[in-house]
Amino acid sequence: MSAIESSSGPLKFSSTPPPSAVEALGIRRQYNSDATILLVGFFGAGKKTLGIIASVALRRRFVDFDAVFNQEHNSSPQEFIARHGLARYRELELQISKDILTKHEKGCVIVGLGGTASPSQRALLTECAQRHPVIYVRRDENDLQQLSGTSSDKFSRIFDVVNAFFESCTNFDFFNNTQTESRGGPIPPAYLKLKETERVFVAFLHRIFGRDHRQVFSIDPFSKSHTYALQVPVTYLDRPEYDLESLESGADAITLLVRPNDINTSRSTERLARHIALLRKHSRVPIIVDLSAPHSTHSTFDYHKTLATILRLAPDALTCCLECDSGLVSKLNSSKGYTKIIGTVHEPSPIGSQHRALTPSTLTALGGALECDAIRVTGEAISPDQNYTCLSFVHDMEMTLKIPIIAYNMGPMGRASVCLSQTLSPVVPQSSKETGITVREAESALTACFLQSKKAFTIFGQSVKYSLSAAMHNTAYAACGLPHVYAILQSENLSDIHRLLEDKNHGGVTISLPYKTAILPFLDEVTSDAKDINAVNTVVLEHTQLPNGERVTVRRGYNTDYIGIRDCIHKHLSPANAVRDGTTALIIGAGGMAHAAIYACYELGVRRMCIYNRSVENAKKLADYYHQWAQSKGGVNLQLDVLCSPEDPWPSDCRLPTIVTSCIPPYELGSERPIELLLSEQWLASRTGGVYLEVGYGPSRTRLMEQFLPRASKGWVVVDGLMVLVEQGIAQYEIFTKRPAPVHVMRRAIKEQSIRHGFVH
Repeated sequence: MSAIESSSGPLKFSSTPPPSAVEALGIRRQYNSDATILLVGFFGAGKKTLGIIASVALRRRFVDFDAVFNQEHNSSPQEFIARHGLARYRELELQISKDILTKHEKGCVIVGLGGTASPSQRALLTECAQRHPVIYVRRDENDLQQLSGTSSDKFSRIFDVVNAFFESCTNFDFFNNTQTESRGGPIPPAYLKLKETERVFVAFLHRIFGRDHRQVFSIDPFSKSHTYALQVPVTYLDRPEYDLESLESGADAITLLVRPNDINTSRSTERLARHIALLRKHSRVPIIVDLSAPHSTHSTFDYHKTLATILRLAPDALTCCLECDSGLVSKLNSSKGYTKIIGTVHEPSPIGSQHRALTPSTLTALGGALECDAIRVTGEAISPDQNYTCLSFVHDMEMTLKIPIIAYNMGPMGRASVCLSQTLSPVVPQSSKETGITVREAESALTACFLQSKKAFTIFGQSVKYSLSAAMHNTAYAACGLPHVYAILQSENLSDIHRLLEDKNHGGVTISLPYKTAILPFLDEVTSDAKDINAVNTVVLEHTQLPNGERVTVRRGYNTDYIGIRDCIHKHLSPANAVRDGTTALIIGAGGMAHAAIYACYELGVRRMCIYNRSVENAKKLADYYHQWAQSKGGVNLQLDVLCSPEDPWPSDCRLPTIVTSCIPPYELGSERPIELLLSEQWLASRTGGVYLEVGYGPSRTRLMEQFLPRASKGWVVVDGLMVLVEQGIAQYEIFTKRPAPVHVMRRAIKEQSIRHGFVH
């Protein structure tokens, strides 16, 4: 039942004001790991869709208020109101709501409560929010108005009242971005838009519960490793022509700059929620909200109110002025949940100057007392030589305060201090380079100062002469200002790799066929997933110097092949085919990539797979390997069946596959004759389609791809090897460089190279 729907006339709403800003800052936002989640909001906001997404992703029970009401009274809420009136309905609504909350206290996702926006519903949801995440699902107001079927003026009046109701009895906001930003390009299919919503919403839920859900393989943005925060003003995202690709520029975080003029309208909360959703949709790095300090006592209330509003969005970090009263910061800490708090202070003099009122010792005491997760100190320089004292200032603070310190001077004369700052230095998009420093400029400055060394990377294998990896990596290095070079070495002998592994200028090696298992004895460390797969395709060379001057190299092995396969499957698997109990995958091939594909499917939650390979013996060896692996892990649930022929009937005790991964080369070994393989039509009869993925790529389509392409109308999505190459390359770039990958740059490089070489894309 919607708060704006009634078949018995207009509804009456309570006008009880929401809690004050200071009260809102006192709300506790930490919950038991199995606490039930509630989704509320307007009719058509997408609560049910998001609820189903959450229930599948988190393995929770889905509970829909309307369905429960219908089951108990054999009537929809609208039909009941038409027959018995609103007053009687509200009595039942309250009772059923209480029963639902009592019976489903743990492990559930509940949608549809608060439909009539009554005072009793407000009280119930407010009380529930003390122990549970109660999420107000927002959507574009124009979309909601069209769905309501009411006039614009009438809807606007209703919206103001109902919006205030939901804001007053919930503790989180999620903006469901349903609009398409095609930017003149092709409009993505509906399932892809829904997958993006799924990614963003599930990550949002993980943040609420404090679960590690990093989407990049680079270093911690708060570490002292010359990390960067891309500065994005709220007004930048208001423009119709903003550059979405610039959001993935290689920065370690994105800072949304919120200034006083950005929060002085009645729709400012929706605006912030919309922009946070947009940033999360088009980037993978943490989001920091930088709220300007109040300039007067009059604006302090608005400052408190905006802090409370921002915490409802569950950003990764939020700035707070250290010069605010300690009571405010105390409330902020109690209600921040898992959002990091960056204490900030600014003075109009150079950092480290003797004229500054706040010394390192006073700032250290203040930051420690307020329990900040990091401190940012900014000043203003009028000449470049005033930047040198920044380094000693940070050193003095770090002697006693064991949290990250961010310090730099602002303005054109302070840019040297920005480059030398080691944590979350502010950088700007390329389109705004006249206002600050870009990532490329900052990295180039570090190289020019010999604070960053040039590294060599090489792809090594028997058939890598025409590999597209080098172009992809080199283009990404250039875009981010990194001095590194990625080369190709083709060799018939594994022993030739020693000169790469022993080269002090080498930062890493990409291992290609057929050496991914043979390389293992030459490594010092191997990640657990690479051990499980028994193959390594990424070797990082970590060079260190001991106190006695001896140089030591640690060779660390990773596997990003399975990451590329896993991410491609996950991104293209429609919600109808989301992995659940009973999902089945078909793996074609039995080599190293088939090893990676099985592990990728296992990571996605698939526990039943079938293997087809021309050599049945090799297929059985692969199945035996993973059955033994499952036993070594304490008998984890994993079953693999071997299919001896494409004409074999599909096993009767398992569902038809919704994931098909081809791990065979496009051509017969040693020739350019394509492999002639077609699958049984019975195997491909899934009623909801699925994902077909190839790990190889070449100048012509394989027979298997041609078999699947006409099945697009039946729900099958085809993913080619170039997409897998990019996804594994993104992970590999981040492992090699410890920097977030410029994803759009890498995709564009592969697209251009594939066209140049005549490969199918």
